[in-house]
Amino acid sequence: MSEYTTQVGMDVHARSVSCKALRPDTGECWAKTFSGEGHEHELLEWAKKLPGPVRCAYESGCTGFWLSRFLERGGVACEVMAVSTIPRSPKNKKHKDDRHDAGVVLREMCNPASDVSYVWVPDPEVEGARDLARASDTTAKLVKSAKQRGSMLLVKHGYVWNERTPAGNLRATWTPAWRKWALSCDLGDPLSNMALKMEVEMVERMERSSKELAKAVAAEAEKPRWKPYVDALIRLKGVDVQTAFLACAEFGDFSRFRSGRRVSRWIGCTSSEDSTGDNRRQGKITKEGSSHLRRALVEGISTISRQTAHKKYLRPGHEVSPQVEDIALEANARLKMKYDALKKAGKHTNVAKIAVVSEMARWMWALGLQVQREQADA
Repeated sequence: MSEYTTQVGMDVHARSVSCKALRPDTGECWAKTFSGEGHEHELLEWAKKLPGPVRCAYESGCTGFWLSRFLERGGVACEVMAVSTIPRSPKNKKHKDDRHDAGVVLREMCNPASDVSYVWVPDPEVEGARDLARASDTTAKLVKSAKQRGSMLLVKHGYVWNERTPAGNLRATWTPAWRKWALSCDLGDPLSNMALKMEVEMVERMERSSKELAKAVAAEAEKPRWKPYVDALIRLKGVDVQTAFLACAEFGDFSRFRSGRRVSRWIGCTSSEDSTGDNRRQGKITKEGSSHLRRALVEGISTISRQTAHKKYLRPGHEVSPQVEDIALEANARLKMKYDALKKAGKHTNVAKIAVVSEMARWMWALGLQVQREQADA
């Protein structure tokens, strides 16, 4: 903080930016609000006129990172403060406006004892990969939700799918045969029948979108920027190309984490805590960080109880170095061993899975660092 003469706290919105600036050594203060088309250029010119060097910061949120990158290109340092780490007093909650919010950010910037965290700002290529991977993941999730709505609509009207295979197993739902059966059901009211037809058509449209996005992700994963990392991560059991690309996009730069503990905190799989004095109380996981990646990893290890000790099949065109393969083999063995040990100790299945996901994220980090070293030496 001492290398900067002026600190600027900002409250950023889609159409305006409120700023509060302070020069700590003299106590001089400035405040200004910028709005309208091109307000970012006015903000940049104003910041450049302040006693330099200048450091800006604003809360993370829906406005993203474009303003940070814009100011950095203009020669003004700008960071993004993790909104979940900013402490707020009752006064801040009762008297909240843009100027006060900018002041809260400025207070934490100037406080040498502040423990707020700053978000790693991705470059446009990484952010684009995140947008694509998250869109694919979200669409796949919406397909599942739409299928559940359609199935429950039938159940609500007394229609249950009972077709079975010659072996006596229940046939899968949402197959062409199931959809034909579903549309043949008469729910007893024209509006209910219309709703069912629209639900089925909605699933079909969303499935097409999901497949297109999955193809786009697979194509992007083959590009030189991502391929070495994707090839390494899919050596882990329960990780496919879609999940591997999502992990690469969310991590962005694997070297930005200094320890595996930080990775576990970032993925949101560490326990929350409410301790005081001699009383130590741990609660549910924090669920910080990327919910997309955390959910994808949880779904990926859903079959860990049935995993064997066999080596994962190596797909043609996805070859990795011996060092990466050794790390992946150790990871797969350790993850399976950890799950079995937790189950044997009487832990609930979901608790065991979250513990495995926490460690899997660390192994992903280790694989990513190994690939980065190999890329640097190449």
